[in-house]
Amino acid sequence: MKGAIFDVDGTLLDSMTAWFKISERFFKRHNLAVTAEQTAEYKEMRLEDSLPIILKEYNLDMTVEEIIGEFRKMIAEEYRDNIPLKPHAGEYMKKLHSHGVKIAIATSGYESLCKSAFERLGVWKYIDARAFSNEVGKDKSNPDVYLLAAERIGVKPEECTVYEDIVLGITGAKKGGFMTCAVWDKTNEDETEILKSIADKYITDWSELF
Repeated sequence: MKGAIFDVDGTLLDSMTAWFKISERFFKRHNLAVTAEQTAEYKEMRLEDSLPIILKEYNLDMTVEEIIGEFRKMIAEEYRDNIPLKPHAGEYMKKLHSHGVKIAIATSGYESLCKSAFERLGVWKYIDARAFSNEVGKDKSNPDVYLLAAERIGVKPEECTVYEDIVLGITGAKKGGFMTCAVWDKTNEDETEILKSIADKYITDWSELF
């Protein structure tokens, strides 16, 4: 393996429950009753896509800019101050870096959030390149964001492993010719068997790769 491409939320960062908690705080603050099914749907979407839907559906007396700004402020504080790495993720990144493996992140998230968390946690220095879904205009069921990440670290897809916590991500990476490793998260437990069946490897803790 010459390249490692990591998803961020739920893969390197133990952040998925934080998104849910902040969403719950936002919904309660505005007296919104959101079903579990809606929450599951929203979690696969970017803020710019999900929040305008919420704004329209619940007829909130806010602009799109205001609702996005409020949510971003809450989540930015969480990434800057609180969200941890998943156990042993930092050690694994350090190990790859010390062995000359090029490291990229490929995420549907936001660079400012990733950077603030990773700098605080001491692993930003290991990341050679970044690729974001909004750059390619496609979700992770397509390989585009992973291909962009591979291009930016100068490694062929077949020489890279993509690490992901969602079925869409593993599926998209496989389409691009990457090796894949699925990573357990509290929020994907109901997809464990699917992830095990489609990924080349499945781990519940990063120490399994040492």
